[in-house]
Amino acid sequence: MSIIEGTVDLTREFAQPIEAVFAAWASEEAQRAWGDPGKGWEMTFEQFRFAIGQTDICRFGPVGGQQYLNENRYLEIEAGKRIVYSTSLSSDGRLTFAGTVAVTFEEMDDGTRMRLVEQGLYFDGRDDVAGHRSGWEGMLAALGKYLLSGA
Repeated sequence: MSIIEGTVDLTREFAQPIEAVFAAWASEEAQRAWGDPGKGWEMTFEQFRFAIGQTDICRFGPVGGQQYLNENRYLEIEAGKRIVYSTSLSSDGRLTFAGTVAVTFEEMDDGTRMRLVEQGLYFDGRDDVAGHRSGWEGMLAALGKYLLSGA
């Protein structure tokens, strides 16, 4: 059994106001749009409860392939400023990742600067920081496209 710790720290700037960027995190419909893992993959929310002390439950994975269960429990939500949640991933009934995600929103003259920091533990070689970084980079790029669409 092994444990590896890692951090993903990404900052993105969007031309939209804080309210629009924050709303994309607070809405199940929005998260379904920009959180979609892409062609050949599927994602479903079993539960979406964006409120302190509540939990989102999401399943995702390649169509016909290995599925992942993601559970996020909201620890702090400060509208337009910060979202903090504990998160875990499991597959085949085994925990692969456990950590914390903090997302901050900062007003800029021409939009919003958003910073995402995910710190966590990767278990038994079944997950790694590079995969999480790549996943977040893809999702944040999709978030940017979602925001540009004016949805």
